[in-house]
Amino acid sequence: MPAFNEKISIGRNLMATKTSSVYKEQCGGLSGKLILKAYENGALVKELTQSNIIVNTASILIARLLKDSSEPTNGISYLAVGSGNSSWNLLDPPAPTTSQTLLENEFYRKAIEFTTFVDPTTAEPTEIATNIVDYSVTFSESEAVGPIMELSLFGGDATDETGSGTMVNWRTFPVISKTNTMTLTVIFRITS
Repeated sequence: MPAFNEKISIGRNLMATKTSSVYKEQCGGLSGKLILKAYENGALVKELTQSNIIVNTASILIARLLKDSSEPTNGISYLAVGSGNSSWNLLDPPAPTTSQTLLENEFYRKAIEFTTFVDPTTAEPTEIATNIVDYSVTFSESEAVGPIMELSLFGGDATDETGSGTMVNWRTFPVISKTNTMTLTVIFRITS
C-alpha cells in the first residue's frame, strides 16, 4: 500500500505543477506602459516611453469592481502628477515600487480625457474590446506647471482632490520642468 500512496502523491504533485504552469500562461497579470510627449510652441521637446509599475492596490480596485458595480462605480478616472520626494536626485529618482499607495508629492490631477481599446497586433486604437486600454490626458500650458518626477492613475472613489481614490500604477523618471508655455500629453497603457 505505501507504494500506491507514493504514486498517488507523485501524481498529485505533477498535476499541481501542470495546473500551476497552465494558470501562469493563461493569467499573465497586469502590466503598464507610459507614453509621454511634451510640446513647446507646437514642437516636440521631450518624449518618454517606459514601462510602469502596477501597484498592489490595483488588485483591490479590480476585486471591488468584479464584486459588483455598486461600490465603487468607477474604474480608472484620474491621472495625478507629482514632484517626488525632496530628497530625490532630480536626474535619477528611485525606481517605483508596488507597495506605493499615494504619490510622494502630488500637486495636480486631472480627469481622464480619453480611453480606448488598443489592438494587440497593430498597437492602434480599436472599437473592438481587447485586453489593452489607453488612458490619455493632455495638460494645457496653464495646467500641472512645475517639476514633474512621478505620475499615477487613480480610480475607485477618486475625485479631483489630491490623494483621493485607489492608486493603480506609479512611474518615476528624471525631472521634467513643465513651464506655462508647454503642453504635456500622457498616455498610460494598461495590459491585462
